[in-house]
Amino acid sequence: MSDTAARPLERNPAWHIAVVSFTVLVLELALIRQVPAEVRVVSYFTNLLLFASFFGLGLGAILQSWRDLGWTFPAGLAMVAGFVAFAHGLVIYDEANVVHFWLQYSSSEKRAINIPILPAIAAAFVSGATVFVGLGQKLARTMDEHPRLPAYGWDIAGSLAGTVTFALAAAAGVPPWVWPLVLAPAWAFIFPAPAWQRVAVIVAGALFLTFTFQGEGTRWSPYYLLQASERPEGLEVNVNSSFHQLALDFRSKKPELAGMQQTMMDKFSTPYREYGKRNGRAPRNVLILGAGTGNDVYVALQNGAGRVVAVEIDPVILELGKRNPSRPYDDPRVQPVTDDGRHYVRTTTEKFDLVIFGTLDSQTLLSGQANLRLDNFVYTRESFRDARAVLAPDGVIGVYYSVFRPWLYGRLLRTAVEGFGSGCGLTRFENPFLFNTAILCVNAGTAVPTAPQLVDAANAAIPATDDWPFVYLEKRTIAPLYLQAFALLAILIGATFLIVRKLHPGEPAHAEFFLLGLGFTLVESAAIVRLALLFGSTWVVNAVVFASVLAMIFVANAAVLRRRAPSLPVAWTGLVLALAVNALLPLDALLALPSIGRVAVAALLVGTPVFFAAVCFSRLFAQESSTGFALGVNLVGAMAGGGLEYLSMVLGMRAVWWIAVCVYLAAVLMSRRRAVMSGVTPRPSSAAR
Repeated sequence: MSDTAARPLERNPAWHIAVVSFTVLVLELALIRQVPAEVRVVSYFTNLLLFASFFGLGLGAILQSWRDLGWTFPAGLAMVAGFVAFAHGLVIYDEANVVHFWLQYSSSEKRAINIPILPAIAAAFVSGATVFVGLGQKLARTMDEHPRLPAYGWDIAGSLAGTVTFALAAAAGVPPWVWPLVLAPAWAFIFPAPAWQRVAVIVAGALFLTFTFQGEGTRWSPYYLLQASERPEGLEVNVNSSFHQLALDFRSKKPELAGMQQTMMDKFSTPYREYGKRNGRAPRNVLILGAGTGNDVYVALQNGAGRVVAVEIDPVILELGKRNPSRPYDDPRVQPVTDDGRHYVRTTTEKFDLVIFGTLDSQTLLSGQANLRLDNFVYTRESFRDARAVLAPDGVIGVYYSVFRPWLYGRLLRTAVEGFGSGCGLTRFENPFLFNTAILCVNAGTAVPTAPQLVDAANAAIPATDDWPFVYLEKRTIAPLYLQAFALLAILIGATFLIVRKLHPGEPAHAEFFLLGLGFTLVESAAIVRLALLFGSTWVVNAVVFASVLAMIFVANAAVLRRRAPSLPVAWTGLVLALAVNALLPLDALLALPSIGRVAVAALLVGTPVFFAAVCFSRLFAQESSTGFALGVNLVGAMAGGGLEYLSMVLGMRAVWWIAVCVYLAAVLMSRRRAVMSGVTPRPSSAAR
């Protein structure tokens, strides 16, 4: 049979595949940024929107041959806009104490509707998934009009272009709501559809115009939706619809501010008094991690600091600090640095008299691919060890924190003691504004006295480590909330396979594609965590990881297409061995390398399993008779992998690599079982060539 006869006549040009993939990727990232920024609680579940997009895409691809589902695109956009508008008027709460969320709504809890977290995240999931069902169907249908592996290459190229475009736009401060406004009419113009459907898409995209009315002082940083407003006390900064910082006007002469100014100056000056008491002078060199809008910087200058290095991860927050009415960043003694605090400590060659951990407690996740908050690796045993390494012999470390869960006192103190040593003590403040806890660690002399009950709590606590960095989780467990959410995901996955069986009872289960998707998400999330530890938890690192992974997949697919890739048995073997090396290699071995060597080895460690996994997928994908089932089941598996990654809350981060090994070994068995049952030697279909 000729290649032309083996597949449908081409109706859309191949570049349309890239357009669909670009649209999918950009909308996915836009919703991951927009919805959590508008609905406070979703900030802690940004991977929820990732799960939703994978599920919607997978379901749409599986329903490739079903009736047209293009209407779900505008319906989903309208549902997302409606959910955000409605959820703005809600108080979403969590009754459990196992996970420490920042959900204090004291200002609105008596005048707003109160609902628990689970219904809220379910609504976010359903609305987000609906957006992508029709897009997934369109992607599968368009890919099936072309040779399989070239079509897959266009798919990856579109995703790569979307990743780079969105990252650059986010860095430039482009709001995520711009993308539905732009992509919806472009979609209606490019792709044929009934007139009512085109109008519906344009109208649904236009609904995102409502996000333009967010008030003066609203800006988007690479991490947050930021809203800055002038207050009598100073400059207030909200992030993702929550209070985050107040740049206090310490220089104001208003009598009504005198009490607050004195109280806050006393609290912020605690480490400086301790340093002066022990050394008889002011610190010459001060490092502030999480300098924010500059309260810590101003206090350092008022306490006689000779030089202040102010490290802040968010460039827009650092810029807002220049509007601080106390003007700390105008002082020539201050050196502002935009970087991840942990990364700066590991790379600086300086020594500091005083190291301050500002209130770095994050209100969002590291990325949509990992269940870690942005600041998780700041408050770990290894982080305190790193901080001590840059401390002068007579130096002091000060850590400010807001604690609203009793067990968190013990966690923080135990972590500091295990990382720094016995010279750490914890102090609590009656006034909780901005922070209510300070940990002081001294390099020489006796530790600051700590209340006996807090010492007991520390002795009983589990320290946070780089392998188990879940500062906000009371113990090694998967909280009931997550288990309930995963039960919902399991039901959806089961329903998906039932749909496959009902529509096409003769089709195989495609278990190997499900496992490939599951394993790939595990590998990607583990890689993000490893590279965040090596190079910082910044948006640049995340963007480079995503783009590099997609580029590696593109290269692997091209190698298979040109018959230069390793065979399937070799690729399976290389994949499992590469994952095992990642699991066994300690992070300290990488940190000991010079910077260039660290980059090269890290790229090899992460890139090798991605390449082999992509080769396995392309070779198996080439054997399929149609695009939709394999691609759809793979995407649903990717969603399941995001859920399985939560096992790290019990087993630790390194275990994710071993879980991935087990998943891929299961994929090997399923692949061989299917080949034996079919009685056919695996080879590319004519549609793949």
